[in-house]
Amino acid sequence: MAKKKTKKKSGVPFQPGRGAPAVLDKQKIILFSDSFHTTTHFYRDNMRALKEHYPELARRVEQCAFTPRYRVVPSLRPDGTPNLYCTEKDLLYYDNTDPLKDAKLQLKTLKLKNAKLAVCLGIGLGYEVLYFSTDIADSVNTKEIIIIEKDLEIFKLACCYTDLASIIANPRVFLLIGASENDLFIPLKKNLAKGGFIYLRALKSVYHPSSLHLNKLYYITVLKTIREVSSQTVLGFGNSPEDSLIGIENMLANLSVIIRNPGINRLFGAFKDKPAIVVATGPSLNKNKHLLKGLENRALIISVDASLKILLDMGVKPHMVTALERVIDVQRFFKDIPTGELEEVYLAACPVIRKEVYDIYTGPKIIVYRSFDHFKWLGVDRGMLNIKASSGNMAFKIAAALGCNPIILLGQDLALSRDGETHARGHALGENQKAYHSDVLEVPGNDGMPIKTNTTFYGFLKGYEEDIAEYKGTCINATEGGAFIQGTQVMHFAEVIDRFLQNDLAPIEIIRRLLIPPDDGEIKEIVAQMFDRIDRTTAELARISGVCSETERMIREAEYFLKPKEGKLPQIERVREFVKTIMEQKKNCITDYETFQLFFMHVIQSFTLKFEMEIQALGDLYEDEAVELAENILRQTELFSTIGRLANTCHATLLKYRNILSFEFPGVENVT
Repeated sequence: MAKKKTKKKSGVPFQPGRGAPAVLDKQKIILFSDSFHTTTHFYRDNMRALKEHYPELARRVEQCAFTPRYRVVPSLRPDGTPNLYCTEKDLLYYDNTDPLKDAKLQLKTLKLKNAKLAVCLGIGLGYEVLYFSTDIADSVNTKEIIIIEKDLEIFKLACCYTDLASIIANPRVFLLIGASENDLFIPLKKNLAKGGFIYLRALKSVYHPSSLHLNKLYYITVLKTIREVSSQTVLGFGNSPEDSLIGIENMLANLSVIIRNPGINRLFGAFKDKPAIVVATGPSLNKNKHLLKGLENRALIISVDASLKILLDMGVKPHMVTALERVIDVQRFFKDIPTGELEEVYLAACPVIRKEVYDIYTGPKIIVYRSFDHFKWLGVDRGMLNIKASSGNMAFKIAAALGCNPIILLGQDLALSRDGETHARGHALGENQKAYHSDVLEVPGNDGMPIKTNTTFYGFLKGYEEDIAEYKGTCINATEGGAFIQGTQVMHFAEVIDRFLQNDLAPIEIIRRLLIPPDDGEIKEIVAQMFDRIDRTTAELARISGVCSETERMIREAEYFLKPKEGKLPQIERVREFVKTIMEQKKNCITDYETFQLFFMHVIQSFTLKFEMEIQALGDLYEDEAVELAENILRQTELFSTIGRLANTCHATLLKYRNILSFEFPGVENVT
């Protein structure tokens, strides 16, 4: 039976191509020669689109030379539709009887139901990609397409013989062409972070078997990398609402610290092209920490919290120390340090750490926000950085924001030592911590040999690779061991000192001159604004809680026509109308941007994102649209119940810290 064409739906991103593959005269086989490839109007149109939307890829395509590995030959179709011949494997990419029909038949053998995220593994001459985007994507609810081709030459040939301009220009299509296995993670993470990760549980692979025949191991790596990207992306949004609440509560507990101390933004760009050393606590720190002595005036030295005592014990004072973790154990890194030792060591911490950590730290403090919206909600500008999961990563981001170049990593193993140690000697929590011996895997080491790491360290490593890819300067990894970090230059620390650390730059004077604490008038104004913000937010959270309770009631009352009874399916039109009602209720929850997006979203996002990912996967479970939509609605009860409960919790938390703020700043509340 012929496939019935579905009517194009509004909002579905895929637009038909402007033409079929090239129609060439079989009598002019010379047209398939290398000299002809780039003279086609397809190539000109495709290159115009590439230069607009993928300028770097366009440059690489233009520079790509044709080789004897591939030949474009006429097929046996009456119009001689081109086929791709792979000389190394003596393989015709498509069935030579009819390449277009072959591309269609191969895709029809794939299970593409509910392919909200379609990952095209290889492009061939573009026939299967064009067919999927124009004839299949709508019917399987595709929202995003990622096209990955290992071989740049194959992609260039596709650009010569198939009209891909509309696909190249489509904002819902992402091209990743000619990337090595090691270079897949960063671009995939950046692309999926824009919103496509929502569809990761509705991912389907689109491919022609010839693509796998040519580069099977590469495309297996692609799918493995996408799984890693999925894990890292979801983890970046938090483990659970309860976990996120800890950060919110700590932030509110630290309001007085935030208000009274200057932010890292006062130092942005202050160390332009000056070297920085980031000192972490990997086991390799034991090998070269002694070389830090005497470098205090030649580089900005930023220590992670766990390295501070190790450095102080050998007479080295870093200029800053970073702290990020929200656990009470961070106190131990600063406990029992003699009075006066920290007078010129600035605690550059994210104010989600426990207030007890600020209380025990006797030195000066710098506020460093992580790029979470609840810090925007505060309305107190202190500087925000896109910090990943470790205090070492935080130190790197600070150095980059201050303009440092090069940034030198020391003790950043992100792996177990060859002897199985997890941290350097002198670490307050021990040099061989049991927790880091689980979930072990192997990665390339700085010495070129495989080394053991674990999922926690591996997450830190990928965070570093993301940041280094964005960093415009040079990052040197002087860790004498550990895991290799993509994008770094591996160098012995002694050589780094000789080449980059010979000039004095007086870091502490620069910091002291620029870090001016807010005066009393500014503090009073901030506190008054904070009271007003808390009052508006608590009122809005109460309203959101009410909307959620009302919606739960509406769904319960609608169960009688949503749940199938006696073999009768729900009525599709009635279900669709009720979906609109529930969507309106969702909109009612998010009307106030300041409360819902800036304050509340950080608390609920880990739940809502995982919930939404599960909803997107429902299409794989149900054949009937009415049943799928009805199940979607019934599951929304959990969503509204959770949001309502968390709104009430946040409401109570804000009132608690409003009272504390009133006690700490008496009489300020009435200031306008």
